[in-house]
Amino acid sequence: MLEQIKTLFSDLFLFNPDEPLIFSAPLFWGFFAVVMLVYQFVYKHIFYRNLFLTVFSFFFYYKAGGYFFTLLILSTLIDYYAGKGIAAATKKSTKKLFLIISLVANLGLLFYFKYTFFFLDASNQLLGTNYQVVNMFSVLINNLAETFDFLPFVDATVKLDTTSIILPVGISFYTFQTMSYSLDIYKEELKPVHNIWDFAFFVTFFPQLVAGPIVRASDFIPQIYEKYQLTKQQFNYAIFLIINGLVKKMLISDYISAQFVDQVFLSPDAYGRTGFEVLMATYGYAIQIYCDFSGYTDIAIGISVLLGFYLPLNFNSPYKSDSITDFWRRWHISLSSWLKDYLYISLGGNRTISLFTYISIPLILLVFLLIDGFYIADFAFFAIIIAFWLFSIMFPYKNLAAIIGLFFITFFMIKLGQDADLFYIKQLGFAINAKKSYYTMIMLGIVAAFWIFLLIYPQKKYTISTYMNLSLTMLLGGLWHGAHIKFIIWGALHGGALALHKFWMDVTGSHKWKGKYLKYYIFLMQIVTFHFVCFCWLYFRADDVNKVNTMLNLIFTNFQPQLFVDVCIKYWNVFSVILFGFMVHFLPISWKNYVRIRLSNTPDWAKAVGIALIIFMLFQVKTVGTQAFIYFQF
Repeated sequence: MLEQIKTLFSDLFLFNPDEPLIFSAPLFWGFFAVVMLVYQFVYKHIFYRNLFLTVFSFFFYYKAGGYFFTLLILSTLIDYYAGKGIAAATKKSTKKLFLIISLVANLGLLFYFKYTFFFLDASNQLLGTNYQVVNMFSVLINNLAETFDFLPFVDATVKLDTTSIILPVGISFYTFQTMSYSLDIYKEELKPVHNIWDFAFFVTFFPQLVAGPIVRASDFIPQIYEKYQLTKQQFNYAIFLIINGLVKKMLISDYISAQFVDQVFLSPDAYGRTGFEVLMATYGYAIQIYCDFSGYTDIAIGISVLLGFYLPLNFNSPYKSDSITDFWRRWHISLSSWLKDYLYISLGGNRTISLFTYISIPLILLVFLLIDGFYIADFAFFAIIIAFWLFSIMFPYKNLAAIIGLFFITFFMIKLGQDADLFYIKQLGFAINAKKSYYTMIMLGIVAAFWIFLLIYPQKKYTISTYMNLSLTMLLGGLWHGAHIKFIIWGALHGGALALHKFWMDVTGSHKWKGKYLKYYIFLMQIVTFHFVCFCWLYFRADDVNKVNTMLNLIFTNFQPQLFVDVCIKYWNVFSVILFGFMVHFLPISWKNYVRIRLSNTPDWAKAVGIALIIFMLFQVKTVGTQAFIYFQF
């Protein structure tokens, strides 16, 4: 009996890395039911309401991410006192000092857990060093666990791995969130919170803690001091969002992932695999990641509304976009707006170009050289190009420097194009002649395009600044997603596309063509934008760049249209779910609102029966095990 009680206690209250506490897990809804029950007694008292939700939020993070909740406490303490210091300081230098402390602490933690292994591994490969990773956080936690083993929730026998660095759940989200607090106080757009418990509540609010939306301090903190309100209309809206999010996650995303997408991306060149299957897996991943991430957001917003708080919209039918700029107004809106306000504008925005941007261009080019393979001759050309780049910046009216630089860029691209790397895909039995330095050539082409544009239109210096700042912002946004070359390429592709679209609008003088062909133009641009985004998703999802190259080669060289029917019959159930997901996504917003309003107006007993049936259905189609949300890894 005692062992059963211990097992039950362990299952309920101790962290299990194989079964983290997430929104699609039945255990979460058991806990949430208890939260709502207790909430009935504390919601009228603002301090006790916030304190109760803060305590549960820390527990939720512990159940979702284990001992990393201590990092959450550390970030909370640092940024709370940094915010107080900024607000109390009378000198600009003192304010800046406290801001620097906040930024260094947050970015330092993010860098350590997200990028240490990446840079050590790169150093070992490029410089021949033999640095070994030692996770000092795991060492510290293991020592503390031995010290406090007498506590019921501490198990010293469970040792954390000290030879690798595991990314804490949601660290990218809550570090951006806490940095917005310090930055907004520094810019005098926000006053500090009344006490540390209020700040802890802002940082840890559990619905959006591990995967967003990224909530601005200026948007959320005022809600902390408002009285609880929940109308019947808001209640119906919250329930609709929660059910909608669960359907997206469990019925569409998890099913597509387990039954098809994961298999193809794991082994794209498996025997008998056709390009058509790879293309369908690409489309499948596009709807999978949308339903997974927007499903989480729907649930987070719905739970928040039930608790009396309101989170910002994070998705707005992104695959309806008719340009890449429009896509980023609709996809992960909280991140794109954060990057715009705190990074893009800091780089100079559309007004000027910062020194950081100037320095970053050659560094980015160097990174792409390293991706493709680095040789001494390449370094010589690289050094010459950068020298003329710097000279043209220092003396912008000396066109000769730019012209000579363009000559060397062209010559370098020709050289790289001749350095072909012949490799084989054994399963398919044929050779592919692939340009070894494909990514470097693209980057050189972009730099050359900027240079040519400035030669033709020297008065457009600030326009070029906009293009460069846009590209750099998205490249850093890609790096934010993960310490891997594939994320750098993903960000660079989106940044280049944003700059190209901005250039197109500058040249044409309008966002869209006008006249009777407008609707056809929009439709064509929607198709082009969707397929460009899907192309970029390959880099986002695949394990490495080599697999992306394999998948692209399969699509373009082994499509086998004669097998369409056989493949569709084999995967008819998965393809049906993919088609259903896209059909719902592309429905007019007015239709979706109509359905939501009609469901809200149905009798309560009918809604209860409908919700019960939907939940029963979801757990019938539930895949084996609990699949974490995709953005938990970021």
